[in-house]
Order: sequence, then structure tokens, then C-alpha cells
Amino acid sequence: MISFQDLEVRYGPTVALSGLDLALKDGIVGLLGPNGSGKSTLLKTLLGLLKPYRGTGTVLGTPLDDAASFRLRSSIGYMPEYDALIEDVSAYEQVAFWGELSGLNREQARDRSHEVLYFAGLDESRYRNVSGYSTGMRQRVKLAQALVHSPKLVFLDEPTNGLDPLGRRKMLELVIKVRDELGASVILASHLLEDVERVSDQLVVLDKGEVKAHGFMADLRQVLSRRFELRFLEPLTQAQEAKLAEIGTLLENLNGLYDIELKETDAGVPFKWAESVGVVLVQVTPRHDRLDEILIRALRGSLG
Repeated sequence: MISFQDLEVRYGPTVALSGLDLALKDGIVGLLGPNGSGKSTLLKTLLGLLKPYRGTGTVLGTPLDDAASFRLRSSIGYMPEYDALIEDVSAYEQVAFWGELSGLNREQARDRSHEVLYFAGLDESRYRNVSGYSTGMRQRVKLAQALVHSPKLVFLDEPTNGLDPLGRRKMLELVIKVRDELGASVILASHLLEDVERVSDQLVVLDKGEVKAHGFMADLRQVLSRRFELRFLEPLTQAQEAKLAEIGTLLENLNGLYDIELKETDAGVPFKWAESVGVVLVQVTPRHDRLDEILIRALRGSLG
């Protein structure tokens, strides 16, 4: 779906993306990272709106160059983080207009406007001016305009921005429907862990313009499958703590709670070790199913 090698993007002398090497497959890809990590810059580069300073890449088999960027955009939908809706125009008219800008003739654009606004849950309010829309409705208009020309790939930049919990859930359900019912792949850029975890098949973690981790969600969680928290009846002595190296790597000791990465995935190993050294182990807590741990370790450079 998307691949790039040694991709570097600059704003003047400032390096925004540096040395990106990545290959992404079809499905929903969560592009995760703190504000300023380079998520929006990457999306704009893949859209052809920003020219790489160095490196190569392809999107849907099309090279990232000036000659191909216009042709590429006809196959991509883009939902920006901030809207530029025309306040005194109905959602139906706006989406139809954007459909024509995307290459549809007028009749096709009007038909598709009805279809995608229905898909987005705005069929009953599609003739109202968007000036009276709630934040959630405005976000769904933006999604509809990204889908009006039936793209193969959709970029969603912070699609749940400004939404309450119910609005977020509805938007994420629509993201899944884009994949499952419309057959389009999705790149979802977000700084919200919960959103990415709920919908993504693959994950890319960006920080300071660099890829810190990437892969399928199940594979990334497997990296942490040997991670456990151990608590003993009494704190370990220094000599006992040193012996933990027999079963794994001690990552942190926080007030008697030992964060350890075992050599094996068997949670019974710590109990056998405790018995062998004469201490009482009272708690073993797995850590492998927490997306925040993946993010934290990736940003620290300790994921691998």
C-alpha cells in the first residue's frame, strides 16, 4: 500500500521527517505520536503536498514525485485535522462540490454526496447549512468529503478531535466501516492511544520525525509478552535482586514492585525462582496487553 526509503522532509533548514524506512500493508494503520512528532507532515508528503528533500517512496504503487502527485490524489481521500467548511452552504452541496473537484461529473457527484452522507449518518440533516452543525456532525461532513470519490486509501488526521466520548465511539465505528464495507485502507493519525488501539491493524509510532516502532498490533504486543510486574512479601535484598538476572532483565524497581522482562513467557517461572531463593512471591501481573507500554518503550528506544 505504502512504502518509502530514507525519506527526509524539511521546512527550510528544519528537518521534520528524518530517515524514514517503512512498508505498510492494506487495512487500518494507526499513526501514533505526540503533538509535533511529524504525523501531519507525513500525511501531506504522501499526498504530494510536500516534496521530500531526500529519499524515495510509493503510495498505491505511484512514486512520490511532482508528475504523479495529481494522479495519485484521485485515489486518495483526505480528512484534515481542521475544517474549512463553508458555513452558509448545506452539507449535501459541499460534498457534491468536492466530488466534482475530485473528478466526478455533476450527476455522479450529487449521487455520491447522498450516499456518503447517509454512510456518515447525516442523511436527515444533509440539506441544512453546516453553520448549525455540532462538532461531531462537522467531523462527519469532513469524512464524507474524503469518501465522495470512492478512494482506495483514506488519510484521517485526528478524526476524533474535539468529540465527546459518544462522538468518538461513533467516529471510530465509521473508520472500521470504511475498511470493512467500503474496502478502503485507512491511515489514522492520532495522539490518542485508545483510538488507535480500538481500530488499528498496524501501528506506526513517530517521535521527532523518526519512526520509533512499527508493525502489526499483535506482533508489537508480543514484544511485551514476557513483561511482568512482581511483588514479594518482603523487599528483596541487593543480593536477591541481583539473582533476578537468572530469569530475566530487571527494568525497574518502584517501591518493591519489580518490573521484569522474563527470558520465557511462562508466568510460573518467577514462582519457581522465588522458592529456590527462599522468598515469598505474592503477585505476578502481566504487562503485555497495554498499548501505552508499547508507546512508552518505543519513545524511550527500548522496544525491540
